Amino acid sequence: MNARTARHAITSSWAKGLALNRRSATKGCRVDVARRAAPTVVRCAAEGHPAHLRERSGSSAAALLATCLASATLLFAPMDASAVVGGKGNASTPLSGLDLSNQDLRNNDYTKSVLKQTKFDGSNLTGVSFFACFAKGATFQGANLSLADLEQGDFEGADFTNAVLEGAFVNAANLTGIKFEGSDWTDVVLRKDVYQQLCAKASGTNPTTGVDTRDSLSCE
Repeated sequence: MNARTARHAITSSWAKGLALNRRSATKGCRVDVARRAAPTVVRCAAEGHPAHLRERSGSSAAALLATCLASATLLFAPMDASAVVGGKGNASTPLSGLDLSNQDLRNNDYTKSVLKQTKFDGSNLTGVSFFACFAKGATFQGANLSLADLEQGDFEGADFTNAVLEGAFVNAANLTGIKFEGSDWTDVVLRKDVYQQLCAKASGTNPTTGVDTRDSLSCE
């Protein structure tokens, strides 16, 4: 078989499965198979990266095609669900608006994470780090935050109704405008101004521990 006949055979075989000059089902990879006077050419480029265009002809075309398809598969593979939830060590992860209610999240780490309006209602967050997180408007209704690290976090407008914060660390946390009726703050060390701020509005009894909110804060 001469070179011209071989090139014709390769082109005919690929043309059965690929429409000429059309995007493949992999979306991120464009495969062009063209029969010309010059040897058959296969081009592959990641979407939006024309500078990476590669060309191969003759016997190396099939190898390049396989590489292209494999790269596209990796590029568009679905994200691991644990990354969305914010598994341990996923610091600085944006999780705003997610519903993480009624889950056991004790192994998670939300250090410096963006948690604006994220829902943690009813979840077990014992010992979890929210250090320096941005959690404006987040909700922790009925959540267990015992021994959790809330230090330097921004919880402005967050909802801690009926939450248990026994032994939590809240140094330098922004608790401006929070809702905390029925929450339990037993053994939580507070700055004097934060203590006064909370005691001015404290009310209710925690449904889980049975502790009165004012008593848990040692309000006078």
